[in-house]
Amino acid sequence: MTEPAPGIALLACDAGQRKQLAKVLSTFGYRIVSAEDPAVLQPEQLAQIQTDAWLLELADESPLTEWLLEHSEVPVLLGAGEIPVADSEDYPRWQCRLYAKLLPLLGAPAQGQAPSLVAAALPNPIERGPCVWVLGASLGGPAAVKRFLDTLPASLPIAFVYAQHIDPGFEQQLPQIIGRQNEWQVLNCRPGSRLQAGEVLVVPIAQQLLFGRDGELSLSNEPWPGPYQPSIETVLDLVCQQFGPACGAIIFSGMGEDGVAACGRMRQQGIEVWTQDTQSAACATMPGAVLEAGFSQRQGSPEELAIALQRWLAQEWSAAS
Repeated sequence: MTEPAPGIALLACDAGQRKQLAKVLSTFGYRIVSAEDPAVLQPEQLAQIQTDAWLLELADESPLTEWLLEHSEVPVLLGAGEIPVADSEDYPRWQCRLYAKLLPLLGAPAQGQAPSLVAAALPNPIERGPCVWVLGASLGGPAAVKRFLDTLPASLPIAFVYAQHIDPGFEQQLPQIIGRQNEWQVLNCRPGSRLQAGEVLVVPIAQQLLFGRDGELSLSNEPWPGPYQPSIETVLDLVCQQFGPACGAIIFSGMGEDGVAACGRMRQQGIEVWTQDTQSAACATMPGAVLEAGFSQRQGSPEELAIALQRWLAQEWSAAS
């Protein structure tokens, strides 16, 4: 007996947008389990809807959004983006972006039609942009990140953005410190370059890191917002916006709570967030804050996390690609 296609529950305020989204998702091959007018629903009614994922186009202050983000046991995708005119050049690109968000969470339906640009972009994951994970750390971070990279083969289809709270005098030395005795290409930011698999990009301390639409790296003259330099919170949001859903995060040893809220936003989109365990961390405050907030899906030593990521890439990323 054929298993039913993955189900999506759709909540969109605009009736026309709701109808168009339902049509596109059905064309992809997904099953629309609910597409009711959100205005007639109460939060407690959402618990009765059996679905594999939610797709929301609601106001930020909607009680339905708040309820789902707190109680949903399946992924909640916030926004499909503005739908371009159907005969425009942007429309197939929009379809591809939406399809790429759904693939890692729900897989490709057995029936249905993938948007044409996706088929051309997926044979090599790096050609559509690498799978990118953020490595966030503070006190004790360089030693932990080095142990992680020493265990992880550099031939894997992944790149890292490494955000480390550290004195500016050590920024240029970080590549040599954590890249010694492993094959990873650990690099300080080079404006105009693009992040490639097998690379670890060290986030600059004094300037904000930016990504262009094509993934090109650049630096802003503006300092990082907030009390931390660099801001792990901002880096997580940046990577999620640029590479999501093909991204993730690992929070290593450190003080403070930088990045906790952004980890929550990543989890709301079904994106992986892992943390170093308290036993192996020189300072467990930062990973512990993510864990205590309920956002860490996996905990372990740097070596255990490296092994787990290698397994995740083989099982999840390869399957989605």
